[in-house]
This record gives sequence, structure tokens and C-alpha cells, in this order.
Amino acid sequence: MKIIPIIIFAFAFIMQIVLLPPWDTLTYDGALYINIARNLAKNPTSFTYQGIYMMYRPPLYPYTLSLFYHFIHDPLTQLKVARVVSAFFFALTASLVYLLSLELFGNFIKGTVASLFFMFNGLALTMGGRELVHSEFTFFYTLAIYFLYTGRKRGEPHRIYLAFISAGLAVLTRYTGLSIIPVFLAYLWLTDYWGWVKKKEYCIGFMLFFLVLLPWLYLGHLHYGGYFRPFKIANRVVTLDKPVSVSDFLTLLFNDVGVVLPALAVLGLLKQKQDERGYLLISWLFIGFIMIMIVTHKETRFITFLSPVIGVLAAEGIELIGRISEVVIARAGIKNIKPWLVTLALAILLIIPVAQKGFDLKERWNSIGVQESHVLKYASEKYPAEKLLVSPSLYTMAGFYYPKAEVEMILRRKSIEEKIARGYYDVIIHENPSVYLNILTSRKYVKVEEFYGGKLEIFIRR
Repeated sequence: MKIIPIIIFAFAFIMQIVLLPPWDTLTYDGALYINIARNLAKNPTSFTYQGIYMMYRPPLYPYTLSLFYHFIHDPLTQLKVARVVSAFFFALTASLVYLLSLELFGNFIKGTVASLFFMFNGLALTMGGRELVHSEFTFFYTLAIYFLYTGRKRGEPHRIYLAFISAGLAVLTRYTGLSIIPVFLAYLWLTDYWGWVKKKEYCIGFMLFFLVLLPWLYLGHLHYGGYFRPFKIANRVVTLDKPVSVSDFLTLLFNDVGVVLPALAVLGLLKQKQDERGYLLISWLFIGFIMIMIVTHKETRFITFLSPVIGVLAAEGIELIGRISEVVIARAGIKNIKPWLVTLALAILLIIPVAQKGFDLKERWNSIGVQESHVLKYASEKYPAEKLLVSPSLYTMAGFYYPKAEVEMILRRKSIEEKIARGYYDVIIHENPSVYLNILTSRKYVKVEEFYGGKLEIFIRR
């Protein structure tokens, strides 16, 4: 059965490659990561966009992209590479979910079912092909859990060391990864009370975790005004964004992933016992979920890193339904039906609505940034610019399509108005509704194009 993880990886990777989003859908955050990665390819310490350090963004994904951007310079090819990288980590995680399930249950069928529920979870499926950090983050987070559990189970300290190293990499991929430390602590306390504190492998593990973070902390001190300032600014940015209540978040979540998958995960949770395996899954799900719930601004994609444990618990939920079905079938006097066939049939039947919601969510995400992408690509080809002024919503995307330009935002600032008044910018791209400032009254610019009923407008210097 050693070939099963390879088959799962190949299936997941090929599926994502076939379903990669079209070129004209681009997210604000994704464009920023690509812009940063371009600068890192030139200078490994230049975690910047438009000369401004962006260290409130996690570093590992842009650094990963920068390895390829040494050789790839075309913007649309860079976008595709960013998505292929996400697809690669999505496929790795799919295989890892199988391996973890095998360690937990020793059942390859259940491991395969868990992996399928992970792959077709709307959040994992959608983020698995986007130019965002979630796919890489989910892999390192899951890998840390896998190594911690197998290290304890097999009595192999080096796996525990790898768990803490992977936990550090998860934090550097997305700052939400800090939640993995409470997950570790809850799991260790529930299984070993305070006994784990006396074991040197955990002390060494925490030291390794800190050492993984240390280079980034040092760069924060060197360029960003403090060792922990990247985390502080990241927290401030999220706090200042639109507040989302828990009830609203849950409504959005059910809309994105449906009811079947959460219901199966809840059934799987009810099946857990007070043992090492149960405590691991409970700690992972509850602590991870609570850490997201306490954040003021919440988006459903923020819990993509919980997709693996949801997949594992959904497989447990399927088994529970299967056992109940077996009892019902036996009492009905029906014979010659093998229990594993019942479980497999249930899994196939229930994965269909889960997959349908997943593909629906993926398609909705494919509409993000389409109009802006078309206009910016058109403008970059017809109206070259060294100095560009754009509406705030276009700020990172403009840098993506104008990689060598100096890009500024249309803001109500005297300095911006003065630059407009003297014709400082070569091109101005405005998105309604927004503020015009003195673009027209300065008489320095003329509107040459408008798109989508005036939603997007292009001005060039007279």
C-alpha cells in the first residue's frame, strides 16, 4: 500500500493543475506576494513593495516564489508559477492526510476517504490553486502535527524536533501559525499532564522553534523597527479591517463548504475517546478554530489550515454512520453485505455534495479581480508608465502589471494633489466609487478610456 500516497499526490496535483484559475483573476494579497517575491529575487533582504517594507506579511511563501523568479520575469508566467507552487503543497498535504490517518487508525480505506474529504473541502480545493499562502501554510501546520504524534507514538525524539521546526515554518508562512503552540500544549497536557515538561526533547523542540523564527525576528529588528513588530503590525491590520461576528462567520462558512462536511466532522468528533488519538484531533480542531474566532476580522479562508483535521474527522463520521447502518441491516435480516462496502458506498455518496460546494466556491473565486486585471493589462500594453497613480484597491495589482513603475495610491493628501497639479504621473487609473482629487481640474490629464460603465477610467498626461 506504499504506492497509495504517491497516487493521492498525483491525483491531487493533476486536479489542481487542470483547474488552475484563469490568468485574469487576481487577488490583492496575491499580487502583493508576487511583487515582494520579485524584489527578494534581486535582494534576499528586500521584503518590500514600492520601497516600503511589508514585513507584516509572512515571509515563507514570497521567499519560495523568489527561488523561481530568478529565472522567470513575465508577470503572467510568474502568476502561474505562484499557483503551481500552491498546487504542489496542496498535493503534498493530501498525501500527508492519508499518512496521518494511517498512523491514527491503521486503515488505508479510512485514510483514503480522509484524504478525499480534504481535497474536496471547498476551502482547501479553492486555496490549493490560488496565489496565496494558505496551501503552503496548511502543509507545514499538518506536517508539524504529524511529526509530533508519530514522534510520541514511536518514541523517536528526532520526529519531535522536526515537529517544532515545521511549526516554526508554519508561523513564517502565516502568522496564524502561532496557534500551533497552544495546540501542542493542549495535546501534551491532556495526554501527559506535566510529565512532558521533564523530557528534554520538548525543551530542545521549543529552542528549535525559536531558532527557525530568529532570522525573521532579526530582519524585523533591522528593517521594521523591532523584533516582534511584524506580528504587532499584522495584528493591527487585521483588527482595523471590517469586524465579522462569529454568527456571520459561521453563516459564510456553511455557504462556502456546505452542511454535509461540517456535520460529518461533528459526528467524527463525537466518536473520539479520551485517548492520545482523540486528544490530538480535539486539540487541533478546537484550539485552531478558537484562535481564529477571537480575531476581529474573519474570512472563511482563514480556517483552510483546519481542512486536514476536518477531513480526518469526516472519515470518522462516515465510519460511525456505517456502523449504525450495519446494525440496521443486520436487524432487517439482510445478509451477504460486507461492512466495508457500506462504509465505502456512504463515502462516495456523501463526498458528491461536498465536492459540488467545493467547485462552486472555486468558481466564485475565479471572478475576483477580473475587470481590474483586464483593464490593467490593457493599460500596461497601451500606456507605458514609469510613474503611476491608482485607486487604493488597485495598488498591488498595478505593481503586478507595471513591474518597473513607481506606483502610488489616490489618497486625500496634499502631496498627491501637488504631484497631480504638476503632471508628475504618466498614467492615472481610477476606480469608482473613489475620490478624484484634482485629476480633471488640474488640466494636466485627459481621460482616454473608460470601462464597465465608467467603473474604471484611464487618464494620461496631456
